[in-house]
Amino acid sequence: MNKYRLTILFVLISVLTLGTAAFALNYLAARTAENNLIELTTEQSMRDASIIAGIVNELLAEQGAAPSAEPAKLTRSIPIDPQNLLDSLRVIDISMYDPHGIVLWSTSADLIEDREVPSTVLRSTSSGQIASNLRSLLISEAADAPREVDVIETFLPLLAASGGDVVGVIGITRDVTSTLTAQIAETKSSFSQITLLSLGSVFLVLLVFIFIADIKIFRANIQKLRSERELGDRLMIESLEMKRVANLKDRFLSSVTHELMTPLTSISAFTDILLKNRNSNLREKELGQLQVLKRNTSQLQHLIDGILELSVMNRGEAELSYTRLNLRQMLDEVSQAFMPAIEKKRQKLELDYEEADTIVEADDTRVRQVISNILTNSIMYSPEGTKIVIAAWVTDLLFSVTVKDSGIGISDAERQELFTMFFRADNESTRSVAGTGIGLITSKQIVELHGGELSLQSTPGKGTTVQISMPRFRAGTIEQSLDDDAA
Repeated sequence: MNKYRLTILFVLISVLTLGTAAFALNYLAARTAENNLIELTTEQSMRDASIIAGIVNELLAEQGAAPSAEPAKLTRSIPIDPQNLLDSLRVIDISMYDPHGIVLWSTSADLIEDREVPSTVLRSTSSGQIASNLRSLLISEAADAPREVDVIETFLPLLAASGGDVVGVIGITRDVTSTLTAQIAETKSSFSQITLLSLGSVFLVLLVFIFIADIKIFRANIQKLRSERELGDRLMIESLEMKRVANLKDRFLSSVTHELMTPLTSISAFTDILLKNRNSNLREKELGQLQVLKRNTSQLQHLIDGILELSVMNRGEAELSYTRLNLRQMLDEVSQAFMPAIEKKRQKLELDYEEADTIVEADDTRVRQVISNILTNSIMYSPEGTKIVIAAWVTDLLFSVTVKDSGIGISDAERQELFTMFFRADNESTRSVAGTGIGLITSKQIVELHGGELSLQSTPGKGTTVQISMPRFRAGTIEQSLDDDAA
């Protein structure tokens, strides 16, 4: 069914259209046949007017009746039996009416009871015109079995002999039942043959085109479905391959970082021993060089720890250690730890978390790590003398922390890759600042591990705002925690 839905729809619409057309054609054919028959009968009555007028005069003379004024004289006389003449002309009734439409006499008073002259006819005959109409009548040929027939009534103005005034109306009633039926059938046949031939030809041509279009659409849909399936298969294969490569990368990073950690630990330990200078045999220059070695070793160790932690989270093996903590107290402690770095750059730290003096449930160490990473970036990438704002607020379900600075900012293009491992914005300001490029992505992983969200808004040259939002409590303890707060 789906394959040929357009064809089926077209056939249904065509059936409705053809049915409507057939009904309209039947009505039009009937009306056309009636109008044609009225015109022909009117012409015939006009041709027979002299004969009928003679019959009227004979009948009037026989009955001793006459109109209110003398009728026009005939140009010739007709010596023929009136009833036989009426039968030969297929006239079933001749009636005379006065100018107001009141019947004076009739040749078939017993056959036709319903006699009336429409007002439109009276207006036409009063001006000397002939009028005709088609209607159905009951003919009482037998008292118990009246017969319905179609008749055409032609109304002729009756003129006075002097002056040409209309002194009455002659009504001629002709039985056209069989003629009308034959005319309608003939007209319908003529209309039907031409119209059905035209419509049928158009229908067949359109049906062929729509059937072909239906087949093409069906084939196109099949091809599209195949393409979508092939694309889905390719995407699935690529996704599996990316997962495999990611797993290989994580394993490689884990293996390399573990291998680097052992010699790095030894270097750090021996550096500490040398810096103690127990024999006092090292010069200040050499001690300074050891301090540089110690700092670089610590930085490298910090990078390796970050890579190891990120690798664990990427593999889904990271676990959170939830504890209850005071959010404001935690933020105070983190910001206090960064005060030396802030004062060194003559920056100003503004705290706005009066409403954060409440208990939340999270991994204390990792949340501190997230705030520290964000705050470190703000300090490093903000010019001297600028302001950094830490804000926080708590609702029944969430707690949020924002860090806003007035630093160098980041462009839209670079923001798309900001959470890619080892990515750093490439500009003059960032080249002069040390960094590993894994702080933000690690923070994002930690926040998402809590079921939260980390978002960033930045404008180049105006600063950056980083916001984290996390559930206030773990899903399993939220109702209990809310009850405790209410109590």
